[in-house]
Amino acid sequence: MFLLFPSILLLLRWWIWDGCLPALAVQMYQAWLLFLYTSFALRENVLIVNGSDIRPWWIYHHYLAMLMALVSLTWEIKGQPDCSSKQRGVQLFLRWAIMQGIAMHLQNRYQRQRLRTRIALGKAKRMDVVAGETAGVEGQLLLLYPVLFTLQVVVCGILLVVMAVGNFVNTMETLMLKLRFKAKMKRAKSRQDLSRQHQN
Repeated sequence: MFLLFPSILLLLRWWIWDGCLPALAVQMYQAWLLFLYTSFALRENVLIVNGSDIRPWWIYHHYLAMLMALVSLTWEIKGQPDCSSKQRGVQLFLRWAIMQGIAMHLQNRYQRQRLRTRIALGKAKRMDVVAGETAGVEGQLLLLYPVLFTLQVVVCGILLVVMAVGNFVNTMETLMLKLRFKAKMKRAKSRQDLSRQHQN
């Protein structure tokens, strides 16, 4: 679902919705994310109560993700005209979610195999969470690490740079507009002062 939902939204955006994402479809995805992260946090709390050794950060992480999904439900999804530029942030988020979905799928596959290995070696029980001392299936780490640490970092880094550049450009344009307006007001005031002096 993490992969499928945003992919379908982006595909339907061009095939059916003429380049614009409808607000209801995006909000359904955001509501699903809220449900997903809430269920993750609940599941992890149940696992802790049943004796699993889960690091507290993962529960906090899912609480923060729940908050982020809740906040993103309030996004204003603007329609026509010019929805392509108005919805740019939503489109970038959906693309990021696809990349995250790929990483999550690979990570889940790797962890399930590791847990099977640990159970077979007698180092884990069925309710345990995978720890880091036993190797998984040969070659899976070679695929997982680049996706988790290289591709994800590069994509997130590019998105952050794009946002930073956009913020900088918009801030500079606003400052330039204000400086021009200030200069125009000074010129108008100096003309008024000159005309008053000529009248006197």
